Amino acid sequence: MHLKSIQMLRGLGVLLVVYTHSIAQMGLFALSWQQRFPVGISMGTFGVDLFFVISGFIIYHTAHDLNGPAASLSFIWHRFRRINPPYYAAVLLTVVTWIPSLLRHQRPPLTGWQVLSWIILLPFPGNPARAFPQSWSLCFEWLFYLLFFLIIFFGIQRKAVALCLCLGSLALLGWLLRNELTGVLLFCTDPLLLEFLMGVFIGLIFRLYSPGKASALFLLVPGIVLGLLLMLTGYGDFIAVPAPQPPLRYLHAICWGSAAALIVAGCVFLEKNGTKGFILRHPLILLLGDASYSIYLFHMLVFGWLAAIYLRVGFFLNPDLAIPIHAAIAVAGSLLFYKWVEKPLLQWLRKSTPPRSARP
Repeated sequence: MHLKSIQMLRGLGVLLVVYTHSIAQMGLFALSWQQRFPVGISMGTFGVDLFFVISGFIIYHTAHDLNGPAASLSFIWHRFRRINPPYYAAVLLTVVTWIPSLLRHQRPPLTGWQVLSWIILLPFPGNPARAFPQSWSLCFEWLFYLLFFLIIFFGIQRKAVALCLCLGSLALLGWLLRNELTGVLLFCTDPLLLEFLMGVFIGLIFRLYSPGKASALFLLVPGIVLGLLLMLTGYGDFIAVPAPQPPLRYLHAICWGSAAALIVAGCVFLEKNGTKGFILRHPLILLLGDASYSIYLFHMLVFGWLAAIYLRVGFFLNPDLAIPIHAAIAVAGSLLFYKWVEKPLLQWLRKSTPPRSARP
């Protein structure tokens, strides 16, 4: 499924993440005006919330009719094919940039356990260091995919109900045992999983009903207002707090997830009703949406290269001017990764995959 409104939201979400990381990187060189306000961190947080809701919506909408072991294997292969190869390519390029510091013993040597955690893309005991920090969200994506895989495998017809029970029970367990869970168990019961569930409910409504334009705007406008208020105030932004207490994590999932869900629902319902604004047809918006995964994966590597340049020649720009410039350079570099790595890689994998009727 290729909804233009979803591509628009993906492009918006990844721009929020990139800009936030650009602000954070500026802290290595100078103090900018933009670093003084919560929105500097909260924009990226909200971008990830949008991604989680979108994932729940897309996966449910495209795979709700799949049932049985063969269909479940096809589903998980398609998820692996879409997510992991570009991620592995980005990890490989990242590790290559580490070679000089590894040879000079300025960086701890890589361990097999660490590399294995990168390959499997799920949390590991001991929480080994990631290849790049933003990959934490991919672990949540894969946990959701595995739950959906099991639902398809066992042929459960009412997938929305099953996911509600699974994800709701995990979040409830995390709350009940909030003072006892650690490590992998803490991850598996994180309330952020509820954001995927919100996307699933949007997908269910999208398939069963056609809310009118007024209903869509009734969802979209409050979602935008709530999202802006949360970003401007940073209210409930647990990512900005080291080791947040469980109540803050649940507050975030409910408030920020709800704002993201309202925006996603409003946009997809407007498009379903035939509303096609200029922004949905603009080639740059669609390109950013198509390349959003590459931008998400690759932009931190570009920031690392920029930092290496400044370490050699010194920082010479106005901090507040440098932030959007760095963000634009990171997006441009990531678009090259999309054009030269992700897109050809996915095209090759699609050609090498047998037709659905020929799969086991």
